[in-house]
Amino acid sequence: MIGMLDTFPRHWMAEEEKEKDWLELPAELIHLIAKKLPDLLDFIRFRAVCKTWRSSTLLSDPPYQLPWLLELSQTEYCPQGTLRPQQRFFSISSGETITIAFTNIKTALEKWIKGGVCSHYLAFSDDKIMSFFNPLTKDLFLLPPMRYFLYLGAPCMVWTGTAPIHDRSIVVLDRTDSLWNDNIAVGAFYDPYKSKWVYQFGQFNSSCYLKGMFFSTCARGPTKVFDAYSNELLHTVLPPDNELTDNPFDGNEVNELPRHFITLKQSFLVVSLGVILRVSWFHGWCAKGSLFNIYRLHYETADGTPFWVRIHDIGDQTLFLEEVNGFSMTARPSTGFREGCIYFIDPHNDEPYMHDILAGTVERMPCPFKRCTWFLPGL
Repeated sequence: MIGMLDTFPRHWMAEEEKEKDWLELPAELIHLIAKKLPDLLDFIRFRAVCKTWRSSTLLSDPPYQLPWLLELSQTEYCPQGTLRPQQRFFSISSGETITIAFTNIKTALEKWIKGGVCSHYLAFSDDKIMSFFNPLTKDLFLLPPMRYFLYLGAPCMVWTGTAPIHDRSIVVLDRTDSLWNDNIAVGAFYDPYKSKWVYQFGQFNSSCYLKGMFFSTCARGPTKVFDAYSNELLHTVLPPDNELTDNPFDGNEVNELPRHFITLKQSFLVVSLGVILRVSWFHGWCAKGSLFNIYRLHYETADGTPFWVRIHDIGDQTLFLEEVNGFSMTARPSTGFREGCIYFIDPHNDEPYMHDILAGTVERMPCPFKRCTWFLPGL
C-alpha cells in the first residue's frame, strides 16, 4: 500500500490536502446557495460571513420566505394590541426564537394594529395616520391621513398581500363593530396611483384585492365585488349552500365534537395563484374539531355571473388564516410547512394549528408562545 502511495505525484497530494477556501466560491454558486436557505434569518447571517458573500447576495433578492409567528402579550384580547420594546418571533422553519429590539421606532408600540397580515411590515395607527414599520430593516413610512377610522374606532388591518410594500402595493383595511356578528363595517384600500384612500361600507369581515377588483364578504353572506378605483359594484356572489345549511359536513364525522356543537365561525377570502378562494370555517370551542370547506370563485358562466365551486385539494399551496384574513403561499419541504394544509390561529386562545385537508386531521403547531399571530418577514 505504501508503495502505491509513493507512485502518486507529490504535487497532486499537496493539492488534495490543501484546505478549501470557501471565500473563493464562484459568485453564481454563492447566489444559488443563498436562494436555497429555508429562513430569512439564515440569509442575513449568510451575508454577514464576508464581503464576497454579501456582494453576491443582494437584499433585494432574498430566499423564498414563509411566515414567522409573532408573540402576543398575555393580556385579554383587544382589537388593537400592544407590542413590547423587545419583541419576540418564532421561525417554524428553523425552530428558533428571534428577539428584535424596537427601541428606535418612533410610533408608540401600543398603537400596533392586531388582526391582519402585513407583509414585511407591522402596521400602526396614530389618530388618522397609518404607519408601517419593518422590524428587520427598521424602515418606517407613513400613508396619507384617513377620513373615517378615527371616530369609528380602532381600524383592523386585514390584508396587504404577500408582496413587499416597498412597491406601495394596495393596502386593504377593514373595521367591524363586531368581528363575529357581521355588523356594519367600513372597508378601505390605498390607491398608490392617486395617493388616496378609497372606502366601502357594508357588512363584511374579510376582504382582498385582485386585478383591480376589491372583494369583501361576511359569514353566511354574499361576496361583493367592486371596481377598486371607481368603487362601482360589479357582482354580488351568493354564498355556498353549505354555509346556509345546518348540516355542512356531507356525512363526514368531525373529530372530538358532536355536530350540534359546531357552527360556522367565519368565512375567509384568500388570493391563491391568481384566483379567489372562500374558506368556510366550522368549529366549536375546540380547535381540533374544526372543519374547513374550500370554494373557488368561478367566472366562466353564460350570463357572466360568478359563483362558488367546491374544491377538495389546493395542490402545492398552503393556506394561512388568522383573525379576519388569510393568504396563500407555495409550500417547500425545507421550510417546515406542508403543502395541502391550512395553518390557522384559534381565536379562542390565539394558538397555532394545522389542518391537513386530505387527511382531515387537526394538530397543534409547536410554538414557545402561549398567544401568537402570523407575520411574514421581508427585507
